[in-house]
Amino acid sequence: MSKDRHKEVSLLQLFWSFFLVGSYSFGGYMSLISIVRKDLVEKKHVLTDEQILDGVSLASILPGPVAVNAVVYYGFVLSGVKGAIASFAGILLPTFLLVTGFSMYYFSMGANANIDMHISFVIPAIVAVITSVGFKMAKKQIRFVSQGIIALLALVIAILAKHVLLLILTIVLGGIIGYFLYEKGESHSKKISKSASPFLEKGALKTLGSVLLSVVVIVLGLAFITDQVKTAMLISSVFSSMSLTLFGGGYVIIPIMEQALVGDLGWVTIEEFNAAISISQITPGPIMTSVTFIGYKMAGVTGAIVATLAIFVPSSLLMIGLSQVQQKIKHLSYIDAIMKGMRSVVIGLIFSGAYAIGANHFDTNPIPWIIFFIAFVLFMFTKIHPALIILFTLLFSFL
Repeated sequence: MSKDRHKEVSLLQLFWSFFLVGSYSFGGYMSLISIVRKDLVEKKHVLTDEQILDGVSLASILPGPVAVNAVVYYGFVLSGVKGAIASFAGILLPTFLLVTGFSMYYFSMGANANIDMHISFVIPAIVAVITSVGFKMAKKQIRFVSQGIIALLALVIAILAKHVLLLILTIVLGGIIGYFLYEKGESHSKKISKSASPFLEKGALKTLGSVLLSVVVIVLGLAFITDQVKTAMLISSVFSSMSLTLFGGGYVIIPIMEQALVGDLGWVTIEEFNAAISISQITPGPIMTSVTFIGYKMAGVTGAIVATLAIFVPSSLLMIGLSQVQQKIKHLSYIDAIMKGMRSVVIGLIFSGAYAIGANHFDTNPIPWIIFFIAFVLFMFTKIHPALIILFTLLFSFL
């Protein structure tokens, strides 16, 4: 494993970095992770490729949204619990504001759910980002033929898989295979010194508790002010249970949410539910922010806040806890071997993410192909910020 980078990152820098990423990360969680990698590994040099892959590996086998959980991991690695909280807030705030704004417009104006933001022109650029990141990570991380085979098999399985549990199983099997292939039984594996580790600071639990208490007080205060206490509690219980029991991210949770919210609870109509999904897809960030729309329908801005926190906070707390465990044991030789296998699987999944996003956007029309190749070359051989290319393609769509 390569040495970790030690460049200092303030909490404000963390928040702002992820706020910007959250403002233009269209295309799903692999797109978001790829953009994070371009920003924090290539441009700012505060994370390594190993850390990016480790975050995705851990987030993929835990319940809740993969992208947000991975971002929480990166913030935790850089600045402990405070960094995880700053990163969490940064990545969600722009999407929350956009979805809430669209929700206000929808329910006040009766907006059409089929909103077109010319995102189809942005998709080829997003595919180019993911593909270029996949190639760069493979170049650095694939050191043995066996790792390349694992990545290729993961790519094929991801393309053919019909259920997300198969992908989770693939990551776990990658770790098991890595253990048997790369574990050397070295007795000199390093351990992390508590005194040198920001993520092991004694005040971490106190910080986390204080923030959680503040969130609860603010939410309850809003609920009392708006006379929405019972509704807020109901929203919180439903979405927090979803956060801790559903694996595979947003696209897996959609049919379950539809059954629960449209069929069982009757909170929204099928037309409103489809509008929620449409709005979450045309805005940057995770698709699970569709619950913000539903929360707004139930209890206005208070409901939007409660629903968003309920779906993201519980799984993020679990991620923080397991991140601390992972950071304590990551230098043990057998953990290093397991992570080598899991990283190889994740590289295959990165390429499958590019395929999944672009599958329905490339045909005989040459424009998507031209956008893809130009963006791919720029991402591979220049340091142009992804936001500029995504913005350019979005502006180009209006022509």
